[in-house]
Amino acid sequence: MLADVGCGNGKYLGVNPEVIAIGCDRSSALIQICAERGFEAFVSDALQLPFRTASFDACISIAVIHHFSTPERRLAAIRELVRLLKTGGQALIYVWAFEQEHNKQRSK
Repeated sequence: MLADVGCGNGKYLGVNPEVIAIGCDRSSALIQICAERGFEAFVSDALQLPFRTASFDACISIAVIHHFSTPERRLAAIRELVRLLKTGGQALIYVWAFEQEHNKQRSK
């Protein structure tokens, strides 16, 4: 089982049809696109994922973590992702921009 945290429009949910994948995202509009594409996905906050601990073989979070405004929130999101993993499970976390600017000011 694979969890795609911050799945957006489900771009990665259908990559391997042999894998059971579940996506979640904060955007209900993007989750609607996932549903239209036939993917299992629902609205959820990455800081409080509604899954049992150690319930996934793998988790991915692509271009999500950098959207959190503080290092503490980024770390909390990563911890929540890791919480989902079974022993020996693997996570792929891809970050495009470590520092975000808001109104031309660096996030703190």
